[in-house]
Amino acid sequence: MTNAKHICGLAARHEHKFPFAPVRPLTFKNVWIAWCSISKYTPKCNHYMASTATVTAERRRHATLKHWWIIHPFSYARFLWDTFMMVIYLIAFLTIPFMICFVVMDYESILLDKVNVPIYAICWLDISFNCITGYYDKRDTRIELKLGKIFTSYLKGYFLPDVLSSFPYDHITLPWRRLPGDDSYHIVTLINILPFIKITRYLTLKTSMFYLFQHFEFKHFYYELYISLLLGWYLIFWFSCLCYLIPILIMMHFANISPMECTKCWMTGLEERTLTFRLKNAILIVLENILATGYGLFVPETDGHLILSSLVMLIGRLMMCYFLIIFLRVKAKKTLSETKFQEIMNEVEAYTRQKQLVPHMKKRLLAYYHYRFKNSYFREKQILSNLSETLREEIALEACRRLIENVAIFKNLPKHILQSIVNNLKFELYLPNEVIIKAGSHGDCMFFLSSGSVAILTPTGKEICHLDDGAYFGEIALLVADERRVASVVAIDICEVYRIDRKDFRQCIAIHSDLFAEIERIAIERVDKVIRAEKQHKRFLMRPSHVPNSLGKKMSVKKY
Repeated sequence: MTNAKHICGLAARHEHKFPFAPVRPLTFKNVWIAWCSISKYTPKCNHYMASTATVTAERRRHATLKHWWIIHPFSYARFLWDTFMMVIYLIAFLTIPFMICFVVMDYESILLDKVNVPIYAICWLDISFNCITGYYDKRDTRIELKLGKIFTSYLKGYFLPDVLSSFPYDHITLPWRRLPGDDSYHIVTLINILPFIKITRYLTLKTSMFYLFQHFEFKHFYYELYISLLLGWYLIFWFSCLCYLIPILIMMHFANISPMECTKCWMTGLEERTLTFRLKNAILIVLENILATGYGLFVPETDGHLILSSLVMLIGRLMMCYFLIIFLRVKAKKTLSETKFQEIMNEVEAYTRQKQLVPHMKKRLLAYYHYRFKNSYFREKQILSNLSETLREEIALEACRRLIENVAIFKNLPKHILQSIVNNLKFELYLPNEVIIKAGSHGDCMFFLSSGSVAILTPTGKEICHLDDGAYFGEIALLVADERRVASVVAIDICEVYRIDRKDFRQCIAIHSDLFAEIERIAIERVDKVIRAEKQHKRFLMRPSHVPNSLGKKMSVKKY
């Protein structure tokens, strides 16, 4: 099987990634339908829709609706609008609390919030789109596109908070607004802080970010880390705004105390009156309360300030615990395989103690696990067992890519023969000085050397040559029935080899005449070379004047 993308040869309508491409004729209705119908390229569609056939059926159902202007929740237009609203919420969660607390509720002069007026206008557009956008019913696992049910669902959800938090109340109530200490209207004061309700849309922001991270295929722990840091920053900023607002609200407006007489209000004692300086001091107070290091520059004296300080301290402890849990979860996910590997290594060490293995054997056993799993334990058979046969074959081919590139006889093989060979290869790892093949033993397999170096020795111990990456050996015993190994093969360093058994060898290689002939030719050359070297070495050993340590002398033989 190939990795090439399927190209359909049937005469079917091509779906473009961007909906405006295929619109013909270019009318408002056609453009609206193209943008607002379901698109398989949106993250929500990929999350909830199982197949292309399901998407097609959903598109047909949407096309038969009486109200053609209903927006599908999995449409490309809705995805872009949700992304745009995500940016708006990111800004609004900062500007709305700041402008309400530090500008609209200013205790020295009556000011107007002109920054958030465009945001309120955009929010009204969002309310309009929400009233005609379908939703996914998780209970019934279906998409609801009926107008009445859409509005009912929205009415039960965010409709009221969206409406109440999208008016510029400071402009509307301007004729009735008064400074604190001047018998201000309590109801007017409370109405002006209603836009604070907008922060209830934080869950919507979080959901939009989740799908955006999913769309760009970021790892989930990056999303968790980012959303946790964002929440921490918002909580600090919101409590800083409340730290400034509550004394003004309680002491000045409700208690009707003028700013000059309110000695318990910390903001009246500031040397500077700029908004930046006030915000910095409010943030400082909140940070010191969260970290439980103090109260800031001003010790709270009023009941409202004391309650807020206690609440901030409590939330600070909860935030630290929450961030610690998130950090540990992220760390645990990144080191899960390493932890499992360490558990296996502990079991191996316990095994060596139980069996009272000598230190040399214990060291080799631990070294094998280190080289085999490279500090990350995994159950390969369990992982591959859940995959389709095609995917398993592709993974096996990719895993043996280095072997295929190094072994010369594999380079010109047909794809199906190569795939058949790879499927029957079994991975083995040998440590330095381990005997892979012993001369004189019965052979029932051959080996392909993926990486490492091995030494070839005659039965009497004469070293003939070295084989490196891409070599193969042990094929002689498979060419002749009941043939014994004519040479020993010893690992010089760490060797990664792939073994193919006799029956698989005949099924995969023997049926390919050219490949079999090439292996047979090389095998005959090797047998002759081993026999000549063995005879020469025996004559050498029979000499009365031979030197005992000459057995280890290497012959200058060309590597093959």
